Amino acid sequence: MEGFYIGYKPVGISSSKFALDVSKSLKTKAGHTGTLDLEAEGIMIIALGQATKYTQYFNVLEKTYEAKAILGIKTDTQDITGNIIQKIENISVSCEDLKNTLSKFIGEITQIPPIYSAKKVNGKKAYTLARKNQTEALELKPITVNIYSIELLECNIPYFSIRTKVSTGTYIRTLINDIGDALKVGATAELIKRVAIGNFDKDSVGKIYDIKDALYFLPSLILNHNAIKSLKHGKILKYNSQNGIYKLLSEDGKFHGIVEIKNSFLKALRMQSE
Repeated sequence: MEGFYIGYKPVGISSSKFALDVSKSLKTKAGHTGTLDLEAEGIMIIALGQATKYTQYFNVLEKTYEAKAILGIKTDTQDITGNIIQKIENISVSCEDLKNTLSKFIGEITQIPPIYSAKKVNGKKAYTLARKNQTEALELKPITVNIYSIELLECNIPYFSIRTKVSTGTYIRTLINDIGDALKVGATAELIKRVAIGNFDKDSVGKIYDIKDALYFLPSLILNHNAIKSLKHGKILKYNSQNGIYKLLSEDGKFHGIVEIKNSFLKALRMQSE
């Protein structure tokens, strides 16, 4: 079996464990295309069989989240499961203040990943160091992410909920934390739910897509059998076309792998086994 399974991870299970459970259930090798926080739920794309070769290409897809949060509380994990490190009882923030602040986060922003995250620090996951109280070794560098849209779904101060579409690598916990900081009262996430990855949403859950269809976001390059055979043998071909990453198809529409065109040369990046 090969292809991409669209699953829905529940709260309280790691992304790796979820992928392992799918692997056992479908009796095939499996791997995920990107992690989801332990305390978050939502859509995950699980690669099956040979599809595990292509997980990295899904990084270009935007992700859509719905999140519930509370103002006036900051925790060490940036979600409600952590230890409270700041609490403000009287919050003089209006829903209009909140809406105006949200608009300031649209576009390219920088984030410092939470210390309780899978971000690597000197080869070790940050949460491993945090749990061992090795905070002096936790020098997490700022990352640049894109917030494509952010909408206030509900506002009942101190509680609020948002829907946001973001680039890969965005920490929703941190986004909420930073919104709270911008309002000078702090905030923490109560629930984070990933509702879509690109075109994959709740209607996709439980379905398995073949590799070609799952890579809908990559343009197709159609070549004859001899050219495909040459690429599979490691040859680089002269090919005049626009630079970029393509999914390689034969004239009968069969998927053969991922190729790159750069400066009029064509080479294979990942190819299907025969």
